Amino acid sequence: MARDEEKEKLKKTILLLQDEIERLSSPPYITGTILDFADKNARISVDGVGVFEVPFGDKLKEEYKTGARVIINPMTKSVVGQSEFDIASGRVVTVEEVDGKNLRVQNRGESCFVLSNLEGVKVGDEVMLDPSGAIALKHWGKKKTPYVLEKIPEAPWSNIGGLEGIIGIVKEEIEDPIKHKEVFERYGRNPVKGVLLYGPPGCGKTMIAKSIAYNLSQLTSCPGKKDGHFIKVNGPEILDKWLGNSEGKIRRIFTAARDTASENGAPVVVFIDEADSILKTRGTGVSTDIYDSIVPQFLAELDGINGNGNVITVLASNREDIIDPAILRDGRVDRRIFVPRPSEEGAAEIFMIYLKNKPLDCRSFGKKDIKGIAEESSAQIYDGRNVAYRVVSPKGTLGFFLYSNLASGAMIKGIVDRASMYAIKREIAGNGRGISKDDIKRAIEEEFSDHDGFAQAIVPTDWEDVFGHNGRQYNRACQQGYLTLENIFSRIEDSTKLKEVKE
Repeated sequence: MARDEEKEKLKKTILLLQDEIERLSSPPYITGTILDFADKNARISVDGVGVFEVPFGDKLKEEYKTGARVIINPMTKSVVGQSEFDIASGRVVTVEEVDGKNLRVQNRGESCFVLSNLEGVKVGDEVMLDPSGAIALKHWGKKKTPYVLEKIPEAPWSNIGGLEGIIGIVKEEIEDPIKHKEVFERYGRNPVKGVLLYGPPGCGKTMIAKSIAYNLSQLTSCPGKKDGHFIKVNGPEILDKWLGNSEGKIRRIFTAARDTASENGAPVVVFIDEADSILKTRGTGVSTDIYDSIVPQFLAELDGINGNGNVITVLASNREDIIDPAILRDGRVDRRIFVPRPSEEGAAEIFMIYLKNKPLDCRSFGKKDIKGIAEESSAQIYDGRNVAYRVVSPKGTLGFFLYSNLASGAMIKGIVDRASMYAIKREIAGNGRGISKDDIKRAIEEEFSDHDGFAQAIVPTDWEDVFGHNGRQYNRACQQGYLTLENIFSRIEDSTKLKEVKE
């Protein structure tokens, strides 16, 4: 009896070993995707190999459907079962056209057709392809722009100092047509489609764009209606190495904006910062000019072939002179608004905004209130003896760029931040409390000296402020090396001498 049990045990062991030997000696399986069925065969895309037609009986057709992942014997190229794993990887592409079971998609900058059995796929949706790129296996829905529609930040006009005139122009062109809609309609006057904010860096162009979005949302808000939205795009983010992808990003940005405006019934502001980086004048490139296709796509969106609704486009640039003229004509970007450097009075307003609610050592300022402190701080910047750069020609000095020619709202914020840090360190050390006059003076000196070598912050309009009608010519001469900018960042006590040189 014991011998019989031992024999049975040995038989089972032998059978198990035979199965293991057979498993180990069989070739590794490969995976593929079923593309289509015929009467007796099936077309299968094998990952990394190619497309094959393999025998496929009626019984198998009942078990599998198009798009199924199957395992294949590499020796016989026959289907031996269904894969236990999901797709390991696949490219996600955007649908450009739907034609029955065929989809035209944008894949690495090229249009191509793929198969699909997915339901509800629409133009603009994203789908995931199998590893061979022959069939769509998963539906991701409509791609949202990566420049996510933000909830508009709270940015009332009171947050902006020194730009009352500019704010007035913006209100007239953008807000009034919404506030007084019936009056404007009576005269056939529509709101502007687009606005270009141009001028030196750091002077409030982005803040104005956010305030436009915020105040429009306040004008149109009512019970049950969502606020408007704000899409902020940095121009260089649109550029893509794959042909056609940059244009696709522009389409998606404006499509998302139009859809949101339609759903919410409130304005959507598309703000493109550094617009000159993607909208340069066509034909100015030295090789294949990507702007020759990006600019026309942008123009098509501005023209509103599909209807722009409540979409307002705001461009910001420090180099408006290189933006394609077709963009800046009437009916597209209707208004060009120059955002200048702040005046001395404007700088004082900006100082008041940033010094508000900060501890101040009023005694060091002669017991002045915050307005007096702001005015005194602004006067230190706009002292005509503070020189930043000297413009030199082979014949001598042509003129000077003063601190006031470099001042901006961003720099004033930097000055207040520096002064705050000095006060914090002093208070921690037990040497007094509050921002002092010396803190402001030191912060101004260090803020401007840290801009040593940043001559690119001087834009063509700054040259015109210093040299009048010769400014643009001197600017080009400096770019070509005929004139030199020498950084000084010092105080010239002899203001008479400075005036004589400037004249």
